[in-house]
Amino acid sequence: MKSNYKPIGDFIRLVDIRNKELKDVTLVGVSINKRFIPSVANIIGSDMTNYKIIKKNQFACSLMQVRRDGKIPVALFEDNEAIISQAYPVFEIVDTNELLPQYLMMWMTRSEFDREACFYAVGGVRGSLEWEDFCAMQLPVPSIEKQKEIFKEYHTITDRIKLNEQLNQKLEDTAQSIYKEWFVNFEFPDENGKPYKSNGGEMIYCEELDREIPKGWNVLSINKFANLKYGKMLDSDKFLAKGYPIFSGYGIRGYYSSYMYEEPQILVLCRGVSGTGEVKLSPPKAYITNLSIVIEIEQEDMFKYFVYYYLKNQNLRQLDSGSAQSQITIDDLNSFTVLCPMKDLQEKFSDLINSLKLNVDARNKSIENLDILKKVLLSKMATIEG
Repeated sequence: MKSNYKPIGDFIRLVDIRNKELKDVTLVGVSINKRFIPSVANIIGSDMTNYKIIKKNQFACSLMQVRRDGKIPVALFEDNEAIISQAYPVFEIVDTNELLPQYLMMWMTRSEFDREACFYAVGGVRGSLEWEDFCAMQLPVPSIEKQKEIFKEYHTITDRIKLNEQLNQKLEDTAQSIYKEWFVNFEFPDENGKPYKSNGGEMIYCEELDREIPKGWNVLSINKFANLKYGKMLDSDKFLAKGYPIFSGYGIRGYYSSYMYEEPQILVLCRGVSGTGEVKLSPPKAYITNLSIVIEIEQEDMFKYFVYYYLKNQNLRQLDSGSAQSQITIDDLNSFTVLCPMKDLQEKFSDLINSLKLNVDARNKSIENLDILKKVLLSKMATIEG
Protein backbone atom coordinates (compact mmCIF):
# COMPACT_ATOMS: atom_id res chain seq x y z
CA MET A 1 0.00 0.00 0.00
CA LYS A 2 1.40 3.41 -0.95
CA SER A 3 2.42 5.80 1.81
CA ASN A 4 -0.36 8.31 1.04
CA TYR A 5 -3.11 5.68 1.56
CA LYS A 6 -4.98 6.17 4.83
CA PRO A 7 -8.08 4.60 6.48
CA ILE A 8 -11.38 6.33 5.73
CA GLY A 9 -12.09 6.25 9.45
CA ASP A 10 -9.26 8.72 10.07
CA PHE A 11 -11.29 11.42 8.31
CA ILE A 12 -14.96 10.77 9.14
CA ARG A 13 -17.29 10.68 12.12
CA LEU A 14 -20.83 9.41 12.60
CA VAL A 15 -23.65 11.95 12.88
CA ASP A 16 -26.87 11.04 14.68
CA ILE A 17 -29.25 14.00 14.87
CA ARG A 18 -32.87 12.85 15.24
CA ASN A 19 -35.95 14.58 13.87
CA LYS A 20 -37.19 15.66 17.29
CA GLU A 21 -38.82 18.81 15.92
CA LEU A 22 -40.74 16.85 13.25
CA LYS A 23 -39.39 19.01 10.45
CA ASP A 24 -41.42 19.12 7.26
CA VAL A 25 -38.60 18.13 4.89
CA THR A 26 -38.21 15.43 2.24
CA LEU A 27 -37.80 11.80 3.29
CA VAL A 28 -34.98 10.27 1.25
CA GLY A 29 -33.22 6.96 0.75
CA VAL A 30 -30.01 5.91 -1.02
CA SER A 31 -30.18 3.99 -4.29
CA ILE A 32 -27.91 1.22 -5.52
CA ASN A 33 -26.60 3.81 -8.01
CA LYS A 34 -25.23 5.90 -5.13
CA ARG A 35 -27.79 8.69 -5.34
CA PHE A 36 -30.32 10.12 -2.93
CA ILE A 37 -33.88 9.43 -4.05
CA PRO A 38 -37.28 10.32 -2.54
CA SER A 39 -38.31 7.44 -0.29
CA VAL A 40 -41.43 5.45 -1.17
CA ALA A 41 -41.53 3.68 2.20
CA ASN A 42 -44.89 3.42 3.94
CA ILE A 43 -44.49 5.73 6.95
CA ILE A 44 -48.12 5.71 8.10
CA GLY A 45 -48.05 5.23 11.86
CA SER A 46 -44.25 5.59 12.03
CA ASP A 47 -42.62 7.62 14.78
CA MET A 48 -40.93 10.30 12.63
CA THR A 49 -38.93 11.60 15.61
CA ASN A 50 -36.70 8.53 15.24
CA TYR A 51 -35.69 9.47 11.71
CA LYS A 52 -32.30 11.11 11.21
CA ILE A 53 -31.61 14.60 9.91
CA ILE A 54 -29.08 14.74 7.07
CA LYS A 55 -27.51 18.01 5.92
CA LYS A 56 -25.41 19.36 3.04
CA ASN A 57 -22.05 17.60 2.53
CA GLN A 58 -22.97 14.73 4.84
CA PHE A 59 -23.09 11.12 3.66
CA ALA A 60 -25.53 8.26 4.19
CA CYS A 61 -24.92 4.62 3.39
CA SER A 62 -26.44 1.17 3.70
CA LEU A 63 -24.02 -1.54 4.80
CA MET A 64 -26.60 -4.33 4.54
CA GLN A 65 -26.62 -6.87 1.69
CA VAL A 66 -23.37 -5.50 0.26
CA ARG A 67 -22.20 -8.85 -1.08
CA ARG A 68 -25.60 -9.69 -2.59
CA ASP A 69 -25.93 -6.31 -4.33
CA GLY A 70 -22.25 -6.08 -5.27
CA LYS A 71 -22.25 -2.43 -4.18
CA ILE A 72 -22.41 -0.17 -1.16
CA PRO A 73 -25.31 2.27 -1.57
CA VAL A 74 -23.58 5.45 -0.37
CA ALA A 75 -24.18 9.04 -1.44
CA LEU A 76 -23.12 12.61 -0.67
CA PHE A 77 -26.07 14.85 0.21
CA GLU A 78 -25.94 18.10 -1.79
CA ASP A 79 -29.23 19.77 -0.79
CA ASN A 80 -29.78 21.71 2.42
CA GLU A 81 -31.61 19.24 4.64
CA ALA A 82 -33.74 16.07 4.60
CA ILE A 83 -34.69 13.17 6.84
CA ILE A 84 -33.64 9.57 6.37
CA SER A 85 -34.37 6.24 8.06
CA GLN A 86 -32.46 5.47 11.24
CA ALA A 87 -31.24 2.30 9.49
CA TYR A 88 -28.78 4.40 7.45
CA PRO A 89 -25.47 5.39 9.08
CA VAL A 90 -24.98 9.12 8.48
CA PHE A 91 -21.43 10.50 8.58
CA GLU A 92 -19.40 13.58 7.70
CA ILE A 93 -15.81 14.68 7.06
CA VAL A 94 -14.12 15.88 10.27
CA ASP A 95 -11.82 18.41 8.54
CA THR A 96 -12.59 19.44 4.95
CA ASN A 97 -9.15 21.08 4.73
CA GLU A 98 -7.69 17.57 4.79
CA LEU A 99 -10.27 15.67 2.72
CA LEU A 100 -12.92 17.05 0.37
CA PRO A 101 -16.35 15.37 0.68
CA GLN A 102 -16.55 15.37 -3.14
CA TYR A 103 -13.17 13.64 -3.43
CA LEU A 104 -14.21 10.92 -0.96
CA MET A 105 -17.47 10.42 -2.90
CA MET A 106 -15.45 10.03 -6.10
CA TRP A 107 -13.39 7.29 -4.45
CA MET A 108 -16.48 5.47 -3.18
CA THR A 109 -17.97 5.61 -6.68
CA ARG A 110 -15.20 3.37 -8.04
CA SER A 111 -16.11 -0.22 -8.90
CA GLU A 112 -12.87 -1.31 -7.18
CA PHE A 113 -14.16 0.21 -3.94
CA ASP A 114 -17.34 -1.88 -4.18
CA ARG A 115 -15.36 -5.06 -4.91
CA GLU A 116 -13.18 -4.47 -1.85
CA ALA A 117 -16.29 -3.89 0.28
CA CYS A 118 -17.74 -7.21 -0.95
CA PHE A 119 -14.52 -8.94 0.08
CA TYR A 120 -14.88 -7.67 3.65
CA ALA A 121 -18.65 -8.21 3.85
CA VAL A 122 -19.83 -10.92 6.25
CA GLY A 123 -23.11 -12.46 7.34
CA GLY A 124 -24.00 -15.23 4.92
CA VAL A 125 -25.29 -14.94 1.38
CA ARG A 126 -26.43 -11.33 1.63
CA GLY A 127 -23.17 -10.23 3.24
CA SER A 128 -23.34 -7.11 5.39
CA LEU A 129 -20.37 -4.84 6.04
CA GLU A 130 -19.49 -3.84 9.59
CA TRP A 131 -18.98 -0.12 10.26
CA GLU A 132 -15.48 -0.81 11.62
CA ASP A 133 -14.53 -2.62 8.39
CA PHE A 134 -15.92 0.25 6.33
CA CYS A 135 -13.79 2.70 8.30
CA ALA A 136 -10.71 0.50 7.85
CA MET A 137 -10.96 0.67 4.03
CA GLN A 138 -8.23 2.95 2.68
CA LEU A 139 -7.92 5.65 0.05
CA PRO A 140 -5.09 7.82 -1.31
CA VAL A 141 -5.12 11.30 0.23
CA PRO A 142 -3.07 13.78 -1.80
CA SER A 143 -2.84 17.48 -0.99
CA ILE A 144 -6.10 19.42 -0.82
CA GLU A 145 -5.01 21.35 -3.93
CA LYS A 146 -4.58 18.09 -5.85
CA GLN A 147 -7.99 16.87 -4.63
CA LYS A 148 -9.60 20.07 -5.92
CA GLU A 149 -7.86 19.69 -9.29
CA ILE A 150 -9.05 16.09 -9.66
CA PHE A 151 -12.60 16.94 -8.65
CA LYS A 152 -12.73 19.90 -11.08
CA GLU A 153 -11.89 17.56 -13.97
CA TYR A 154 -14.43 15.02 -12.74
CA HIS A 155 -17.08 17.72 -12.27
CA THR A 156 -16.66 18.90 -15.88
CA ILE A 157 -17.47 15.39 -17.11
CA THR A 158 -20.39 14.83 -14.74
CA ASP A 159 -21.87 18.25 -15.60
CA ARG A 160 -21.93 17.30 -19.29
CA ILE A 161 -23.58 14.01 -18.40
CA LYS A 162 -26.15 15.85 -16.28
CA LEU A 163 -26.92 18.28 -19.12
CA ASN A 164 -27.61 15.40 -21.51
CA GLU A 165 -29.79 13.73 -18.88
CA GLN A 166 -31.75 16.99 -18.41
CA LEU A 167 -32.32 17.29 -22.16
CA ASN A 168 -33.51 13.69 -22.24
CA GLN A 169 -35.86 14.44 -19.36
CA LYS A 170 -37.38 17.32 -21.35
CA LEU A 171 -38.07 14.89 -24.19
CA GLU A 172 -39.64 12.47 -21.71
CA ASP A 173 -41.79 15.33 -20.35
CA THR A 174 -42.90 16.05 -23.93
CA ALA A 175 -43.88 12.40 -24.41
CA GLN A 176 -45.83 12.47 -21.14
CA SER A 177 -47.64 15.65 -22.20
CA ILE A 178 -48.68 14.09 -25.51
CA TYR A 179 -49.88 10.96 -23.72
CA LYS A 180 -52.01 12.91 -21.24
CA GLU A 181 -53.48 15.19 -23.91
CA TRP A 182 -54.48 12.24 -26.11
CA PHE A 183 -55.35 9.48 -23.65
CA VAL A 184 -56.38 11.25 -20.45
CA ASN A 185 -57.99 14.45 -21.74
CA PHE A 186 -59.04 12.67 -24.99
CA GLU A 187 -57.92 15.61 -27.11
CA PHE A 188 -56.18 13.47 -29.72
CA PRO A 189 -56.51 14.67 -33.36
CA ASP A 190 -59.83 13.64 -34.90
CA GLU A 191 -60.31 12.90 -38.63
CA ASN A 192 -60.16 16.67 -39.28
CA GLY A 193 -57.03 17.16 -37.19
CA LYS A 194 -58.97 18.89 -34.41
CA PRO A 195 -58.95 17.95 -30.67
CA TYR A 196 -61.48 15.10 -30.32
CA LYS A 197 -63.40 15.76 -27.11
CA SER A 198 -63.61 19.56 -27.27
CA ASN A 199 -64.89 19.33 -30.85
CA GLY A 200 -67.86 17.11 -30.08
CA GLY A 201 -66.24 13.68 -30.28
CA GLU A 202 -68.72 11.04 -29.08
CA MET A 203 -68.09 9.70 -25.58
CA ILE A 204 -69.56 6.61 -23.87
CA TYR A 205 -69.60 5.58 -20.22
CA CYS A 206 -67.11 2.82 -19.26
CA GLU A 207 -68.21 0.93 -16.17
CA GLU A 208 -64.80 -0.71 -15.55
CA LEU A 209 -63.05 2.66 -15.38
CA ASP A 210 -66.05 4.55 -13.99
CA ARG A 211 -65.62 7.36 -16.52
CA GLU A 212 -66.48 8.35 -20.08
CA ILE A 213 -64.16 7.23 -22.87
CA PRO A 214 -64.25 7.83 -26.64
CA LYS A 215 -66.66 5.68 -28.60
CA GLY A 216 -64.96 2.60 -30.06
CA TRP A 217 -62.45 2.28 -27.23
CA ASN A 218 -62.64 -0.54 -24.68
CA VAL A 219 -60.71 -2.04 -21.76
CA LEU A 220 -58.81 -5.31 -21.38
CA SER A 221 -57.00 -7.00 -18.52
CA ILE A 222 -53.27 -7.26 -19.15
CA ASN A 223 -53.35 -11.03 -19.52
CA LYS A 224 -55.61 -10.67 -22.59
CA PHE A 225 -52.90 -9.01 -24.67
CA ALA A 226 -49.58 -9.75 -22.91
CA ASN A 227 -47.53 -12.52 -21.40
CA LEU A 228 -45.97 -11.75 -18.02
CA LYS A 229 -42.66 -13.20 -16.84
CA TYR A 230 -40.37 -12.63 -13.87
CA GLY A 231 -36.80 -11.62 -14.59
CA LYS A 232 -34.08 -14.04 -13.51
CA MET A 233 -31.84 -13.92 -10.45
CA LEU A 234 -28.13 -13.51 -11.15
CA ASP A 235 -25.46 -13.73 -8.45
CA SER A 236 -23.09 -10.77 -8.33
CA ASP A 237 -20.06 -13.05 -8.74
CA LYS A 238 -21.19 -13.58 -12.36
CA PHE A 239 -21.15 -9.86 -13.14
CA LEU A 240 -18.64 -8.73 -15.78
CA ALA A 241 -16.87 -5.41 -16.38
CA LYS A 242 -18.15 -5.38 -19.98
CA GLY A 243 -20.98 -7.05 -21.85
CA TYR A 244 -24.76 -6.72 -21.92
CA PRO A 245 -26.36 -4.55 -19.20
CA ILE A 246 -27.85 -6.27 -16.15
CA PHE A 247 -31.01 -4.26 -15.45
CA SER A 248 -32.85 -4.60 -12.15
CA GLY A 249 -35.48 -1.96 -12.82
CA TYR A 250 -33.66 0.27 -10.35
CA GLY A 251 -30.83 0.72 -12.85
CA ILE A 252 -27.91 -1.05 -14.51
CA ARG A 253 -26.11 -3.11 -11.86
CA GLY A 254 -23.34 -4.57 -14.01
CA TYR A 255 -22.82 -6.54 -17.21
CA TYR A 256 -23.26 -10.14 -18.34
CA SER A 257 -22.32 -12.40 -21.24
CA SER A 258 -25.87 -12.83 -22.60
CA TYR A 259 -29.15 -10.93 -22.82
CA MET A 260 -32.85 -11.81 -22.77
CA TYR A 261 -34.48 -9.42 -25.24
CA GLU A 262 -33.27 -7.68 -28.39
CA GLU A 263 -35.63 -4.71 -27.89
CA PRO A 264 -36.50 -2.68 -24.75
CA GLN A 265 -39.21 -4.28 -22.63
CA ILE A 266 -41.87 -2.90 -20.27
CA LEU A 267 -40.93 -3.71 -16.68
CA VAL A 268 -42.87 -3.39 -13.44
CA LEU A 269 -40.79 -3.35 -10.25
CA CYS A 270 -42.20 -6.23 -8.28
CA ARG A 271 -40.04 -6.44 -5.15
CA GLY A 272 -37.46 -4.49 -3.19
CA VAL A 273 -37.04 -2.32 -0.12
CA SER A 274 -37.41 0.89 -2.16
CA GLY A 275 -40.96 0.06 -3.15
CA THR A 276 -42.84 -1.57 -6.00
CA GLY A 277 -45.10 -0.64 -8.89
CA GLU A 278 -42.78 1.70 -10.77
CA VAL A 279 -42.84 1.13 -14.54
CA LYS A 280 -39.62 1.24 -16.57
CA LEU A 281 -38.31 0.44 -20.04
CA SER A 282 -35.29 -1.84 -20.06
CA PRO A 283 -32.25 -1.02 -22.20
CA PRO A 284 -31.97 -2.97 -25.47
CA LYS A 285 -30.16 -6.32 -25.21
CA ALA A 286 -30.43 -6.43 -21.43
CA TYR A 287 -30.39 -9.20 -18.83
CA ILE A 288 -33.38 -8.47 -16.56
CA THR A 289 -33.21 -9.47 -12.91
CA ASN A 290 -35.95 -10.93 -10.73
CA LEU A 291 -36.77 -7.54 -9.18
CA SER A 292 -39.00 -6.89 -12.21
CA ILE A 293 -41.92 -8.42 -14.08
CA VAL A 294 -41.56 -8.28 -17.87
CA ILE A 295 -44.71 -7.46 -19.88
CA GLU A 296 -44.39 -9.05 -23.32
CA ILE A 297 -46.97 -7.54 -25.71
CA GLU A 298 -48.47 -10.35 -27.83
CA GLN A 299 -51.52 -8.73 -29.44
CA GLU A 300 -51.00 -6.84 -32.70
CA ASP A 301 -53.47 -4.05 -31.96
CA MET A 302 -51.73 -3.13 -28.68
CA PHE A 303 -48.57 -1.05 -29.00
CA LYS A 304 -45.68 -1.16 -26.55
CA TYR A 305 -45.23 2.58 -26.08
CA PHE A 306 -48.92 3.18 -25.43
CA VAL A 307 -49.04 0.36 -22.83
CA TYR A 308 -45.84 1.66 -21.25
CA TYR A 309 -47.16 5.20 -20.77
CA TYR A 310 -50.58 3.97 -19.70
CA LEU A 311 -49.10 1.81 -16.92
CA LYS A 312 -46.56 4.50 -16.01
CA ASN A 313 -49.49 6.81 -15.22
CA GLN A 314 -51.31 4.29 -13.02
CA ASN A 315 -50.92 3.59 -9.31
CA LEU A 316 -49.63 0.02 -9.56
CA ARG A 317 -48.36 0.27 -6.00
CA GLN A 318 -51.94 -0.48 -4.93
CA LEU A 319 -51.33 -4.07 -6.08
CA ASP A 320 -48.57 -4.53 -3.49
CA SER A 321 -49.30 -7.35 -1.05
CA GLY A 322 -48.31 -5.08 1.83
CA SER A 323 -46.15 -7.69 3.55
CA ALA A 324 -42.81 -6.92 5.25
CA GLN A 325 -41.09 -7.41 1.89
CA SER A 326 -42.88 -5.25 -0.70
CA GLN A 327 -44.04 -7.45 -3.56
CA ILE A 328 -46.30 -7.50 -6.62
CA THR A 329 -46.95 -10.88 -8.21
CA ILE A 330 -47.79 -11.83 -11.78
CA ASP A 331 -51.26 -12.84 -10.59
CA ASP A 332 -51.72 -9.35 -9.08
CA LEU A 333 -50.76 -7.71 -12.36
CA ASN A 334 -52.54 -10.07 -14.79
CA SER A 335 -55.99 -8.83 -13.88
CA PHE A 336 -55.15 -5.12 -14.02
CA THR A 337 -57.31 -3.42 -16.65
CA VAL A 338 -55.88 -1.25 -19.43
CA LEU A 339 -57.68 1.28 -21.62
CA CYS A 340 -57.51 0.22 -25.31
CA PRO A 341 -57.73 3.05 -27.87
CA MET A 342 -58.15 2.42 -31.57
CA LYS A 343 -55.16 0.75 -33.24
CA ASP A 344 -54.42 3.61 -35.67
CA LEU A 345 -54.23 6.14 -32.81
CA GLN A 346 -51.85 3.95 -30.81
CA GLU A 347 -49.72 3.57 -33.93
CA LYS A 348 -49.62 7.34 -34.49
CA PHE A 349 -48.62 7.86 -30.84
CA SER A 350 -45.89 5.21 -31.15
CA ASP A 351 -44.49 6.94 -34.24
CA LEU A 352 -44.23 10.22 -32.32
CA ILE A 353 -42.52 8.52 -29.38
CA ASN A 354 -40.09 6.77 -31.73
CA SER A 355 -39.04 10.11 -33.21
CA LEU A 356 -38.38 11.49 -29.71
CA LYS A 357 -36.56 8.30 -28.79
CA LEU A 358 -34.05 8.76 -31.63
CA ASN A 359 -32.89 11.98 -29.97
CA VAL A 360 -32.79 10.28 -26.58
CA ASP A 361 -30.70 7.42 -27.98
CA ALA A 362 -28.18 9.88 -29.48
CA ARG A 363 -27.74 11.61 -26.14
CA ASN A 364 -27.52 8.28 -24.34
CA LYS A 365 -24.61 7.39 -26.62
CA SER A 366 -22.93 10.65 -25.65
CA ILE A 367 -23.57 9.86 -21.97
CA GLU A 368 -22.06 6.42 -22.49
CA ASN A 369 -18.85 7.90 -23.94
CA LEU A 370 -18.61 10.48 -21.14
CA ASP A 371 -19.14 7.70 -18.61
CA ILE A 372 -16.13 5.88 -20.04
CA LEU A 373 -14.04 9.03 -19.50
CA LYS A 374 -15.37 9.28 -15.96
CA LYS A 375 -14.38 5.69 -15.19
CA VAL A 376 -10.88 6.25 -16.58
CA LEU A 377 -10.45 9.26 -14.29
CA LEU A 378 -11.74 7.30 -11.29
CA SER A 379 -9.39 4.41 -12.00
CA LYS A 380 -6.41 6.81 -12.06
CA MET A 381 -7.17 7.88 -8.48
CA ALA A 382 -5.43 4.73 -7.23
CA THR A 383 -2.09 6.01 -8.61
CA ILE A 384 -2.31 9.58 -7.36
CA GLU A 385 0.79 10.88 -5.59
CA GLY A 386 1.44 13.91 -3.40
